[in-house]
Amino acid sequence: MAKEKTGLQIVTFILKIILVIVLIVLAFIVGAMIGYGVLGDGDPFAVFEKDTWVHIFSYFTKPTIVN
Repeated sequence: MAKEKTGLQIVTFILKIILVIVLIVLAFIVGAMIGYGVLGDGDPFAVFEKDTWVHIFSYFTKPTIVN
């Protein structure tokens, strides 16, 4: 016989999923600030500027020269 989940169990499961997503985003932001600011000798708050990300992604999108 299958045990049915109550509404409270479903809500707590959804809240756990949301908490994990928020923690992942927070870890990414803190990691980017540490990596760019401390290890890269830049301003840690520059990771929130669009120009910083355009510059970073330009390394992946610029054409390569093949001889």
